[in-house]
Amino acid sequence: MPSSEIIHPQGQPPEFGDHHTCRTLFNLSRSALYTLAAEGKIRSVSLPLSGRKRGRRLFDCASIRRHLNSLAQAGQPLPPSF
Repeated sequence: MPSSEIIHPQGQPPEFGDHHTCRTLFNLSRSALYTLAAEGKIRSVSLPLSGRKRGRRLFDCASIRRHLNSLAQAGQPLPPSF
């Protein structure tokens, strides 16, 4: 399924999404997501994969919405890198 076709169970947005899902939902690049997570502005979690050194990084969609809404309420434009 292409990343632009996100299926929402029961019409609900996803709770967590990978960088492809977040790109589709919020138009945020992978690097922007990692930067925001490193700065503590959004939440993310690494889901460990069996037998691998690294896991799958998932981003909390509600925390992204909160962050974007806080920027909108403060009247701040999004930085050009987003």
